[in-house]
Amino acid sequence: MPCFRHLLQGLCLRFGLLLGGLGVLPAVAQVSVPLPHRELRGAWIATVHNINWPSRPGLPVPEQQAELRRLIQKAHDQGLNCLIFQVRPACDALYESKIEPWSCYLSGLMSLPPSPRWDPLAFAIEEAHQHGIELHAWFNPYRALAGDRFAPSANHVRRQHPEWTVKYGRDWWLNPALPEVRQRVLEVILDVTRRYDVDGIHLDDYFYPYPVNGADGKPVPFDDDLAYERYQKTAGALERSAWRRQNVDETVRSIYEGIKAIKRTVKFGISPFGLWRPDHPPGTGGGLDPFEHLAADSRGWLQKGWVDYLTPQLYWTIDRPKLGFRTYFEWWLGENSQGRHIWPGMNTSKVGDDRRAGEILAQISITRSRQLDMPPGHFHWNFGALDKDIGKVGSLARERAYNLHTIPPASPWLSHVALPAPKVERIDDGSKLRWSFEDPRWDAETRWWVIQALVEGKWRTVETTFGSTREMPWPEGAAAVAVRAAGRAWEIGPATVLSRP
Repeated sequence: MPCFRHLLQGLCLRFGLLLGGLGVLPAVAQVSVPLPHRELRGAWIATVHNINWPSRPGLPVPEQQAELRRLIQKAHDQGLNCLIFQVRPACDALYESKIEPWSCYLSGLMSLPPSPRWDPLAFAIEEAHQHGIELHAWFNPYRALAGDRFAPSANHVRRQHPEWTVKYGRDWWLNPALPEVRQRVLEVILDVTRRYDVDGIHLDDYFYPYPVNGADGKPVPFDDDLAYERYQKTAGALERSAWRRQNVDETVRSIYEGIKAIKRTVKFGISPFGLWRPDHPPGTGGGLDPFEHLAADSRGWLQKGWVDYLTPQLYWTIDRPKLGFRTYFEWWLGENSQGRHIWPGMNTSKVGDDRRAGEILAQISITRSRQLDMPPGHFHWNFGALDKDIGKVGSLARERAYNLHTIPPASPWLSHVALPAPKVERIDDGSKLRWSFEDPRWDAETRWWVIQALVEGKWRTVETTFGSTREMPWPEGAAAVAVRAAGRAWEIGPATVLSRP
């Protein structure tokens, strides 16, 4: 008789029926609950030049915090599950650092700490996690000063080690050829990896700087002559562009290996220029050669397994005959020999300029069309377009593309723990859920909880909560609720189901 009862309960829950005559159902492991939908939905929050946050330098701390809290809440409400938060725009810090000075984009004066003192990165991590959102710390590895609006402080690298820096265009850059520079970049990134509970570390597309033309209309050379001469005197045989790529490769490889040595499941991602080299794939042409001009061998990093996800900046529209979104997305998928995540960047900020909101929705559809080859995902440059609902892109994305809650795809090469089903119970007269493991040793392996609800006969993911959260209100209109544990690489365990009280 008990076996028949459990079978009946499972069938009823599977088909959305209620067991009125049997009373309240206990929590049971429920294999018939469909797996949650997966898609990485992200956006960049840029701090350089106060693009997204804070709205201006010198904003009072309570207003800084309110703005950042609102952005993260809006990202959750929009349907995103990942934010890339810029914490090192130009050898400065939007967090407590003993290595680099406080960012001028906070106070308006480099090295001046916020008053009252607070830590924007720690704050952003906590707020994002409370909303079930991943937070990736974004670093610009080599830019030393962005423009000349703010003077470098006494503890900035431009003042402490001027020999490490090169003026190029309006900006100052670290020289990637110098071992001391590469060590500084590594030290800064691993310091954040070690001290903060970030979900990812992210680099953008700036390696060697984009070419700047001089008065004669020709590209100005980046001045690394002395470093290259020293290299040649040590019997270095690489020509200059290959030597530069070797310098950048060393930085990328050391960052990836350093992160994994500290916290294996922290993802490392890079958002390079959208194409690897001109005319790849054949016939597409293209002017800028990132491989040569930026010393960025982005395909090499992907194929050597030095990234967990690659976010090529596919900022073109779909209908362009050569430099088009679909063309390059398909090409990158074909180059992904290691099976890492390819989550392209979309130029959502161009809505209202050379594209409409429908273009962005169509690009999202293209990434979903290849989900048998690649778990879907994408990033918006930048969050301001969604936040301000430019051209209705935010509201249309929420209504049409993000109408179902998703969790990020798993990264099985980072972790693949077989998590058990949790114990789930009702509290507060059935108005809330509470969950936990019978064996608390599983707590250390659980980073997230995924909540699904049976509403009008259909299972939907209704919320993702951080691992420290263990209760929530009963979802409105739910006939049953399922709770699953998710690991540090988004592996998920079996569901435990509880019927409506």
